[in-house]
Amino acid sequence: MDVQAIADELGDALKTIAGLTVPEWGVQRVSPPFALIPLPDGEGITYDLTYGRGGDRIEDWPVLVLIDRPARPESRRAIAAYAAGSGSKSVKQAIEDHTYTSCDTVRVTSCEFDVVSYHAVDYLAAMFHLDITGKGA
Repeated sequence: MDVQAIADELGDALKTIAGLTVPEWGVQRVSPPFALIPLPDGEGITYDLTYGRGGDRIEDWPVLVLIDRPARPESRRAIAAYAAGSGSKSVKQAIEDHTYTSCDTVRVTSCEFDVVSYHAVDYLAAMFHLDITGKGA
């Protein structure tokens, strides 16, 4: 699997959510609410799950959605909409409904919340964990 191609497609899926921006990784100027797609966590890529190069897996690829003013009630309501299992703002629905060409399956397995700092600004964050499988390349 090509990690950059998957990241690009995840960004395309997230851009279908109205009002959510998806800046390139490392960009300093951001406009909340925004999503970040870092590199996979944990074990990274597990290669060769079947004979030869038949299949690879990324068990934990985090995707973050960040909202400004983390202590305000409207921020909590906004992050809740992104964390919903379905609906127009649902990250899970947007990611899982996308048609991928760079991998076979993408499943959002969980979501956790925290206040994080990005370029010295605090944001309310929802971190989504993705499980991705695809053909070995």
